[in-house]
Amino acid sequence: MSIIYLCLFLCVLFIFSLEETIVRYVRQAVKEEVSIAVREQGASISDSVLNAMRSGAVTPVQVTPDPHQLQTQVLNLLRQGQLNAAFQQALSASNLDLVVFVCETVNPSQVFNQSPCPLQQPVLLSLIQQLSADIGNNTELKHKYLEEAVMNLDTSNPVTQGHMRGVLMGLIQKLKTYITANPNDKTTRSLRMLQMASESLLK
Repeated sequence: MSIIYLCLFLCVLFIFSLEETIVRYVRQAVKEEVSIAVREQGASISDSVLNAMRSGAVTPVQVTPDPHQLQTQVLNLLRQGQLNAAFQQALSASNLDLVVFVCETVNPSQVFNQSPCPLQQPVLLSLIQQLSADIGNNTELKHKYLEEAVMNLDTSNPVTQGHMRGVLMGLIQKLKTYITANPNDKTTRSLRMLQMASESLLK
């Protein structure tokens, strides 16, 4: 019996030893596979970054423009007589103060008494949209520009046809809100006329 027990004991030891050897082998193999995968992935990422940099596809960090610098750029365009470019740059900045600054700098008659109007249709539409956002401030100035911009919309222009309804509906809503809140304001009558003119373009 003792011999049988001894044989069983030796078999058990052998099995445990074999199992431990297999586990160590598997762990080593997995470790090597992971290491290779990491190296390959790192090389792939490096190649992707290099290729992106070479192709110029890396997105640059967005830097908020300095308002004073923007004003200077707009003024330079105005001095060169590039009215459309000046308004376009101001409108593209999505800064209402800058748009108002341009409107204050340039007399509306200087812009709209020219034939054809120097402001292109997309610029006029954007000007209407941005100036109507806050009619309560600089009301008279904004009214002058809004009135002229609406009158100079070309309903036969494809861009105008595609966007005029949405822009004018937004303007009309803002005008109604202001007129209701300020029924006795000196500009209310003029703004009501602008509302009627805008509504007539939508018929």
